Amino acid sequence: MNQKPNRRWGLMTVSVLSAFLVWLGVVNLADPVMTDTAEVPVEIINDEILTANNLTYEIVGRRTTTISYEVNTTNAARIHPSDFRAYADMTELWDVTGSIPVTIEVLNHADLLVSNPVSRTATIKIETEPLQKKQFDVGHIRVGTPESGYEPGDLILSPGNITVEGPESLVGQISSVGIEIPVDGANADLNGSAEVLYYDANGNHIDPDERVTSNYDQIEYEQHILRAKEVALDFQTAGEVADGYRFTGVECSVRSVPVVGSRSVLASLNTITIPGDVLNLSGASEDIEVALDLRDYLPEGATLATAAENDIIVTLTVERLEERSYAVEVNESCYVNASEDFRYSASPSTLQIRVRALSEELATLTVGPENVRIDVSGLAEGETTVSPEVTLDRVYEVLSVSECRITVSSLRSTEAVSHETETSAEGPGTGTEEESSHRSRDPRDRRKVESAGDTGERNGGGDKN
Repeated sequence: MNQKPNRRWGLMTVSVLSAFLVWLGVVNLADPVMTDTAEVPVEIINDEILTANNLTYEIVGRRTTTISYEVNTTNAARIHPSDFRAYADMTELWDVTGSIPVTIEVLNHADLLVSNPVSRTATIKIETEPLQKKQFDVGHIRVGTPESGYEPGDLILSPGNITVEGPESLVGQISSVGIEIPVDGANADLNGSAEVLYYDANGNHIDPDERVTSNYDQIEYEQHILRAKEVALDFQTAGEVADGYRFTGVECSVRSVPVVGSRSVLASLNTITIPGDVLNLSGASEDIEVALDLRDYLPEGATLATAAENDIIVTLTVERLEERSYAVEVNESCYVNASEDFRYSASPSTLQIRVRALSEELATLTVGPENVRIDVSGLAEGETTVSPEVTLDRVYEVLSVSECRITVSSLRSTEAVSHETETSAEGPGTGTEEESSHRSRDPRDRRKVESAGDTGERNGGGDKN
């Protein structure tokens, strides 16, 4: 039972093998022709004709063509796309449509082909555009920060400019070209080369296609790294502003700059002084702007680490002064060097004081008796016209102070008159004997008695006569 199925499988295998051998024999004897295809890129030749006319081109649509060819079946595996060349000759450009015929050329195994190959794409289409050449100065961007205490110095680029060529629409997108220089952690001079990069008007990196070329793709650079020191700017001024105005300060966006140089030069450099003859305020009644090149004020052997900080703008601010009047009541605290034997009074008792300063300063100013000084030393009894002094902070200018009359009276005369008034009110015989004796010993009473006696003698003498 088991021998029958095994015999059947054996017969089937022999049958298949025999059929294959028969088919192979027929094919080898007949070798039928088959049609095959290959996809080949289209090459543009003689494009210098456009360049000579200041034109460039771009292929529109497909850049390849499908080549159809006939070959015997036994040779089909030996044919490859690299055996063909497809090209379009720019001299055959039809200007009306922008089309160029595609020509096929067999490079290898032409003897294996049964017939000439043909291109299924009869023409290729191009668009022309004006060619533009533009020269750019090579810029640079330093990437990273040097080691602490060091700053980038002079930079040498070779070449310093390049020429970019390509379609007008693409070259027009390029605003600048430059390279990136890595300086992170640097403490010594750097040398190398870097690829040219393209940037648009906003400083964004752009990558134009292969039709944009330049005469240099790499730029050599030599970046000096120098020891640096941060040095403050010292602004000095000269001259006086116009009357009624005040110089209120120097404004500048830069207050210090990094300076590079030898150790000996940097050791003696603490400030960069801008002299007063440069920042002159004479007769100014408004802000003054002065443009400066800091290189003019650096000592020999020192340079600024960053060339962008060479030029600065300094503004000398000038503001108009305002005036305001104040009324101050004169009291005893105003009198200076006053005598205890006299009494002082002012007429008028209110002074008018006119002050000039900036409006914001006047807004916070109060003037009182503590600011008024009237020197009464050496004033005799009676009335004297004086000019009071007013003491304020130096930012305030006292324009005028009204005069006043100071009346000086003796305190002793005042006390005597007061005492006589009191005695007359008491009448004769009043008081004790001790009080009467005490009053008679008062020098002022003796002066009054003597005065009365003198008066009587003078009167008596008058009567006798």
